[in-house]
Amino acid sequence: MMETTLVQGKYFPLFNYLKRQEERRVVLTFEEIEQILTVTLPRSAYTYHAWWGNTRSGTYVQAAAWLEAGFRVDEVQFGKSVEFVKVSREILTKKKNKVVKEEMSTNKERALNVEQEEFDFFQRMTAKMDLIQTFFVHNSHRRFAAEELQEQFDVVRSWKRMLGNIEQDMNLLASQLVIEFLIGKYDIPSFSADKTQQDSSTFTYDETTTEGNRILATLRTVIPALPNDFGPHQKGGMLHDFRTLNSKQAYAKYFFVTEVLTFKIVQQKYAQQLSGISLVLLPQALDDEKWVVKL
Repeated sequence: MMETTLVQGKYFPLFNYLKRQEERRVVLTFEEIEQILTVTLPRSAYTYHAWWGNTRSGTYVQAAAWLEAGFRVDEVQFGKSVEFVKVSREILTKKKNKVVKEEMSTNKERALNVEQEEFDFFQRMTAKMDLIQTFFVHNSHRRFAAEELQEQFDVVRSWKRMLGNIEQDMNLLASQLVIEFLIGKYDIPSFSADKTQQDSSTFTYDETTTEGNRILATLRTVIPALPNDFGPHQKGGMLHDFRTLNSKQAYAKYFFVTEVLTFKIVQQKYAQQLSGISLVLLPQALDDEKWVVKL
């Protein structure tokens, strides 16, 4: 019988490699890991210890690759090597239970719940994308415009069922991009307890770095209702976000958006309301600093 695993996507080759190892300790260079994955590791893997944490939270789903293979990360030398140590599932379970108890004893129950919710979300997204890919493969011969009305309706209905609340999915993925951006710049122990979803398209972050510096951020994923500006309702929400950011003291403040048009409108028409705050376009800003503008 074929063994099943929760590990999917680009980190599966690492799981597959570690699963075949018989040595108790396996040391891989960053270059070797990237060769195994056939992709480049994100910048945060080169600078942020939490990226290599032995946790299955939504933010650190890559950890499932070594945990499911029966390993944990023991030591990381950034840009050089990572040491994996083989441990039994019993030890991993005991270690996890110990961590859970310690977390609860320091009033972090909510953080644990959020991490599990994020992990479940990524699992659902993976299943949804696999289903959509299968649909494309099985229906590659179809020509929608040439089909009868009932057939067209069935196709659209199937898409609707598969996509579900795709807007919510996009917003939650965007919130993970915010975390990816911030951990590339700051050493922040955890995001789980302080991320708040204000509405369907807005997330706020109030974080503290290991040095004690406060980082504030707001994410807006709206698409402008007008060609060159926001609709009245959108504008009211934006101005509320701007006032909230301006009213608080922090070491650094960010306003994240996910649409190029939104970025340009805010930069051109609302820069005065965001004085001293960095405007960031995701995901472009992860690879190009020109999409990070301090207003």
